[in-house]
Amino acid sequence: MAISVHRDAFDENLGFSYYVSFKPPLPGAMPDEDVCSRVPVEAVLSVSESCDISDLSFVLPKLCRSEYAITFLRRQQEARITTPQVHINVPGAPGDALASAMGNLDLDLGGRIIGMSINWMPEMGEC
Repeated sequence: MAISVHRDAFDENLGFSYYVSFKPPLPGAMPDEDVCSRVPVEAVLSVSESCDISDLSFVLPKLCRSEYAITFLRRQQEARITTPQVHINVPGAPGDALASAMGNLDLDLGGRIIGMSINWMPEMGEC
C-alpha cells in the first residue's frame, strides 16, 4: 500500500491542512477513526508549485521510537527510517520549495503511528 496524502482547500487563516496516512484504510472507515492520541512534531516539507507535498522529514518523538510504534511506517516503500529520523518520499510532482510546518503524529490504541496531520501557511509568493 502506498502512502496517501490528502490536502484540504487553502484557508486564509490556517493555510493548508494535509493528512498523510500510513495505515491501510478499512472499507467504510474514516481516516482518523482509529486515532486515540496525537503527538506534536515539527516537519520539514518539500512542496511543489501546486503546494502538493513531494517529501517530508521529521524526528520521531522518544515515545514513538519502538519497532511496534513504527509498524505501519516500516511497511511503506516510500519511507526511510534511520531512528530517530524519518524521511518520506511522496510519488508525484517534484519539490520546488522547502518549508517547516507543525504537525501531529496520530497513534492508534496500541501506540502505532497510523498517520500525520500537518498544517502549513505558505509565505508570500509560495504556491
